[in-house]
Amino acid sequence: MDNNIERGQEIRPAGGFTVLMAVYHKDSPELFRNALESVFLNSLAPNAVLVVADGPLTPQLDDVLSDFGSREPTLGVVRLPANLGLANALNEGLKHVETEWVARADSDDRNHEDRFAKQAAALLAAGEELDIIGSAIREIDQDGTQLAVRRTVSGHDAIISYATRRSPFNHMTVWYRAAFAQKVGGYPDIFLKEDYGLWASMIQAGARCENLSDITVDAMTGREMYKRRGGLKYAIAEVKLQKHLAKCNVKPNYIAIIDGFVRASIFLMPASFRSVVYRRVLRSDLSRVKRPVT
Repeated sequence: MDNNIERGQEIRPAGGFTVLMAVYHKDSPELFRNALESVFLNSLAPNAVLVVADGPLTPQLDDVLSDFGSREPTLGVVRLPANLGLANALNEGLKHVETEWVARADSDDRNHEDRFAKQAAALLAAGEELDIIGSAIREIDQDGTQLAVRRTVSGHDAIISYATRRSPFNHMTVWYRAAFAQKVGGYPDIFLKEDYGLWASMIQAGARCENLSDITVDAMTGREMYKRRGGLKYAIAEVKLQKHLAKCNVKPNYIAIIDGFVRASIFLMPASFRSVVYRRVLRSDLSRVKRPVT
């Protein structure tokens, strides 16, 4: 490993960074603990870690927060009186961020120990030219079995082009400028599509983008995730997303209409069909890899 990455402080971006995470009552306490542990064990320590409790939590989740709060002085918690959904929870969290950068993390994923150092080094190498940077993820089961890898594309122009078809970033890997995200209105309230909506808003406003090819996060998905993601709620969210993409000039209106119809139709189809689409079309399938992630 590069000595600068080991020392950490030498590669910290100007203005520092806050890890922003949201948790709600259905989250697994064990996975939540592991996710926080992976943040605090990173080789480059965040300036702050902010967890938004999206509504009342279970006693077990509260215990995790109390445990980390007693030993991690950089941990802050924002509590919402009711469950408002991820977009609203993250927007509330953004109001409390005091650093230049936000580094997103999910409450059930494992961040590789060099994630923040790698991304901070890339930001410093780019100077003031970047506003959003993400990386690749490895999707895993709870037993550690690798399911798939999701990479998008690297380079600003390629990312802008890719955004016309699919989300150009893996949300749980992204760093973005906090003030920029707030300037464009934060996350739009689109069910499970709020991140894609934010990238579209920021791109329309002139954000400069990059992705690392490195895998920096193991994302907990599970094979059943592909089957669960369907139904009318998902179809409606897809239509709302396409309207937002057209509004942001990410794609022409007629393409947004076609994409909205096709993708909403997929969400209304049987679960077995959706599973094939996710695993064979939308991911680089690694289902034959059986060894646990270490």
